[in-house]
Amino acid sequence: MTSFFIGSTFGHRTGTNAGAEIAASQASGTASRAQSKAEQLETRLERALMTMEAMWTLMSERLGITEDELQERIVEIDLSDGILDGRVRRPAMECHACNRRIPRRFTRCMYCGVEIEQDPFI
Repeated sequence: MTSFFIGSTFGHRTGTNAGAEIAASQASGTASRAQSKAEQLETRLERALMTMEAMWTLMSERLGITEDELQERIVEIDLSDGILDGRVRRPAMECHACNRRIPRRFTRCMYCGVEIEQDPFI
């Protein structure tokens, strides 16, 4: 009882309180980094949307492509993976050096290390 009183009186943190404060501080830092990442992604998404709108208006005005044609192409691309779900899932690809299957998002084969040519739409 005396050590608790002395520790509390002189501002020393004991066991559970110190651990909880450290955990809270780490959680706060993690939340702050996650919020920053979310804000960065939101900024990138807004820029991508603005770019797509600019491209669409140029194509529509200069090439005469209609919204119906655009929608048909969107559905065609959506169905390229066999599922109409608003997403495109590209199957794993085969490494040309070791013939093992690897995810398309990788820039190097995780098995042999050879550089993989990237699809610009992944």
